[in-house]
Amino acid sequence: MIRNLARPAIRATQRRCASTTTVTTSEIPLANLELRWKTLSAQEQGSLTKHLEQVQAGDWTKMTLEQKKAAYWVAFGPHGARTPLTGPNHGLKVFFGTTAVVGASGGLFLWIRSKGGENPQTLTKEWQEASNEYARANKINPISGVSSEGYKGDGFVSLSKN
Repeated sequence: MIRNLARPAIRATQRRCASTTTVTTSEIPLANLELRWKTLSAQEQGSLTKHLEQVQAGDWTKMTLEQKKAAYWVAFGPHGARTPLTGPNHGLKVFFGTTAVVGASGGLFLWIRSKGGENPQTLTKEWQEASNEYARANKINPISGVSSEGYKGDGFVSLSKN
């Protein structure tokens, strides 16, 4: 019983909504659609898309050149999900941003380095040579390292000139 009473009210509401939201495609010219697409309302875009779908469902030889161009642009144009993520001069912005970040990190590195103290004593040549003698005495890495037979490398002595 309640369902039957509610149906006429729902139908009347649907008719009112349908009458206020319909936009005829005859009001929307198809020439230069790609330039005007952003200015069209969502309702106009939807009704134009539906109209073009209906036209395409028929014989394509009867479509005008403007309809074909508009249908192609609506299907494959750079709008909606196909809107480009990057704008003009995006490459320059990325380049300068990257340069700024690398420069700032280099400056931070040099500042931290200037605030540091002297090198630790383990970086002196004497300490590294003593580490070689310790390794030979304790036979550390006897196969290919400092304590192997005929070893001619530098061992623990680094190439730094400290």
